[in-house]
Amino acid sequence: MGNIFYKPENAWVGDLIPYYENGTYFAFYLHDPRNRKDEFAEDTTWHLVTTKNFLDLTYHGEAIHPGGADKPDRNAYTGSVIRDDNGICYAFFTAFNEDIKIDGKSVQSVMRAKGTDPYHLETDREFLFAADDKIYESFDWRDPYVFFHEKEQCWWMLLAARRKNAGGLRGGCIALCKSKDLTNWTYEQPFFDPHMYVTMECPEVFQMGNYWYLVFSTFNEKFVTHYRIADSLEGPWRIPDDDVFDTRANYAIKTVSDGNRRFACGWIASKKGNCDFGPWEWGGTMVFHEVIQNPENGELHIKQIDAYGRFYQEKVETSNPILWNCRMEEKTVKTEMLGAFLYDVPKDAFSLEMQFEILKAHEFGIALHASDGLETGYFLKMNDRTGEMAWDQWPRAVPGKYQWQIKGDIPYQLETVRRLPTGPVYRVKILREGSICIVYVNDEVALSTRMYDHNGQLAGLFLVQGAAKFTKFELKIR
Repeated sequence: MGNIFYKPENAWVGDLIPYYENGTYFAFYLHDPRNRKDEFAEDTTWHLVTTKNFLDLTYHGEAIHPGGADKPDRNAYTGSVIRDDNGICYAFFTAFNEDIKIDGKSVQSVMRAKGTDPYHLETDREFLFAADDKIYESFDWRDPYVFFHEKEQCWWMLLAARRKNAGGLRGGCIALCKSKDLTNWTYEQPFFDPHMYVTMECPEVFQMGNYWYLVFSTFNEKFVTHYRIADSLEGPWRIPDDDVFDTRANYAIKTVSDGNRRFACGWIASKKGNCDFGPWEWGGTMVFHEVIQNPENGELHIKQIDAYGRFYQEKVETSNPILWNCRMEEKTVKTEMLGAFLYDVPKDAFSLEMQFEILKAHEFGIALHASDGLETGYFLKMNDRTGEMAWDQWPRAVPGKYQWQIKGDIPYQLETVRRLPTGPVYRVKILREGSICIVYVNDEVALSTRMYDHNGQLAGLFLVQGAAKFTKFELKIR
């Protein structure tokens, strides 16, 4: 394929269900055709792409055929893929039909498809696994993650669930079920029940080095994918200082490993009307990151996929920077108030790598697709006093009737606040394609988002009352 990021024709990518086998990564995903106006994940089932490097992808079409209008699996949603000791592949998935209800609420259940390989999966219509309606509610029972528990020598299934009669806003839990044969399952007490979230979607556990990790996605307080750390599968599960993989735009991240390296698989959401001020939608474009572990404390960081870094190869000459409201002394940029060190950039298909050292600054960050005088554009605001960074946009709204109606009371327009890596030296990689923008800072933190309304123009470093030593500005195109 000729793009960095994959989106099917006339459809959108929802949750990924990654699986690895014999050098190939299988990226099963929820294929949303958006057939119904203003509705999402309807008429949805699994489709499949495969890859060996996360850049060159092959589309294989529908992977699980959904049931009819009267079947539980009218829609096939998130799950997991495993292979048993007999060589049979199983895909456990969420079956959902809004017309099948208990006490007026549409119910979710678990079904499975199986085959001799991941390419050929047939739904097993004899298997239907619903919540017990004793420990767990019937209407929240989705995203089955199945894995083999070595110590107990049986299969475990984790699910996004809800305790029976628990609250609607903080009653979500991760359910646990167990099986010896992948067919008959017992209901156990919750695997994780923090009393914090509406739900914990797309649960997953894995071991990496000496640590265990629990991954789940929420839309309470933050709309992100979280992770927790433990010394064993039994917990307790610790919250790291920076407990998320990416921003709101890249939701429902799941991971996959080849036994040596681990990768985060997600989707960057679209926005309604393809404009910056439109609300986020469900579904979007497929994206991958590499997951790096700090072996000393177990914390996870995110860096750019190697193949992404090789996509743009033609260097663009950048010998004449634009100095706006600042001065240059050798390689040091200085400004008394707001100033910027900028270069022209292409419309929306390029990579940009910058390295700079902040000597002092009241404010600083990255300007992208900024106009002359920084009147408009996107600004990655990096605050070393609070240790935070976030994408902002200016203006933050379509100006209203009055001059002050410009959302100056909202601190950031675009995206989730993330942790700023420790400076004073920052290595920033920006990847642009179409409306997608991903920024990686110090090979630790990723910020994914959409940028619709501004493109081309200028990019570089902005400072408020500060000085910075600029050591790299490398722009590449295809």
